[in-house]
Amino acid sequence: MSEFLRVERTGPVATVWIDRQAKMNTMTVAMREEFPGIFRDLDGDDRVRVVVLRGAGGKAFSAGGDLAEFLSLAPADLEQWGDTLTGAERCRKPVVAAIDGFAMGAGLELALACDIRIATRRSEFAFPEIRLGMIPGSGGTQRALRLIGMTRAKLFMMTGRRIGAEQAEAWGLITEAVADDGLDAATNAVVKELAERAPLALRTLKTVLNRGSEAPLETALELERKAYAWLRSTHDYAEGVTSFLEKRPPKYEGR
Repeated sequence: MSEFLRVERTGPVATVWIDRQAKMNTMTVAMREEFPGIFRDLDGDDRVRVVVLRGAGGKAFSAGGDLAEFLSLAPADLEQWGDTLTGAERCRKPVVAAIDGFAMGAGLELALACDIRIATRRSEFAFPEIRLGMIPGSGGTQRALRLIGMTRAKLFMMTGRRIGAEQAEAWGLITEAVADDGLDAATNAVVKELAERAPLALRTLKTVLNRGSEAPLETALELERKAYAWLRSTHDYAEGVTSFLEKRPPKYEGR
């Protein structure tokens, strides 16, 4: 793993840190190429139930890609690198982006691939690519469009303007805007809830939501029914029902 990315594990929670503070946590090509493997490893680690993604330093989640590298890449390279920031979405476990400061360009694209985005009110968001003669190329156009709708997406991306956390929350770009000193508490509260839930049910629900949102309604409903029926065969389904009837906390095992 590079010097700018690290993973910390605490009980059932793994925190992925982007730590390139001198460059506002901008991401080099080498950093981007590490994300698929990081999330694949966390996905396969049965000890991990929730993943948190953060930027170190308190000034930026990530201010985007490292522009100094852009002109050294061929078009074919750029086509492939756009997929490197999808690891959080592919990870079957819940991924929470804890955002403090700038989330711009590729940094915002990385956050949008997460399931939940919590940001301090001082945070700012933008896709400034249009100002540089380019467009978001790592999922930003499509994920933002699906979150905030066509009207706002066109305004947001075609102008390259910045918006604050409260506006981002109102638009649906982020899940919640919190006080500047409240990020840890808000993130920990959500993570605690997620870590207590049945892992298989969470994994299945994430798949149903992500895949179902792009499918025709009848197909999505069929996916939901089959997923629900499959969960009936698991230990955690039986444990959830039994613990409720016995008035005790459930003991989920992820099987």
